[in-house]
Amino acid sequence: MNELTPQQVAEFLQQHPDFLVQRPALLAELELQQQAKGATSLVHIQQRQLREHNTALKNKIEQLTQHAAQNELIYRLFSQCHKQLSTHSDFNALASSLSQVICSNSGIDECQLVKYSTKFDKLINHRLSNSSYYLGRMNSDEHALFFQPTTRSCAVFLIGEKTKPVAFLALGSHNENHFDPAQDTLFAMDFVHSLALRLQALA
Repeated sequence: MNELTPQQVAEFLQQHPDFLVQRPALLAELELQQQAKGATSLVHIQQRQLREHNTALKNKIEQLTQHAAQNELIYRLFSQCHKQLSTHSDFNALASSLSQVICSNSGIDECQLVKYSTKFDKLINHRLSNSSYYLGRMNSDEHALFFQPTTRSCAVFLIGEKTKPVAFLALGSHNENHFDPAQDTLFAMDFVHSLALRLQALA
């Protein structure tokens, strides 16, 4: 008689889920050996797996809740920024107003709206060649273009086209994890588009 393979045993138990329930004596005696955990009953293994699954679900729900709350804050922040576009007709006044609004947001410590000059060409080629924005950390030379030494992470948005840049909107945080490449930029890019139109009108 051929020996049963582990796959056959697994398929049998899947097809007969009440097999062990109908044999409580076997279930009570059954022990499964696991690496680094010693012998433990099947019931305990199932309980642990359920706890791990529930913990994973709870963590996922908490992450979704945090992301939703963060998106709400970002939406409100850039809604306030949109309002500033129509209240200023001078570049410097607009830059100052945006800095006040954006830095009122918890976690953002610096905001610079800076006109383009050729000193930014290396940054464009290095960080913005494939995208009109960059989130994360910069090297010391790039960092010095916008931020104080205390800034640890940043978001830099190119205003205008790569072939005809107008300005940069640069946001900085003392928290090294505040800005990272995986973050959603939907609300920010919507504002950047409106800002580009406004700066063109002011030019």
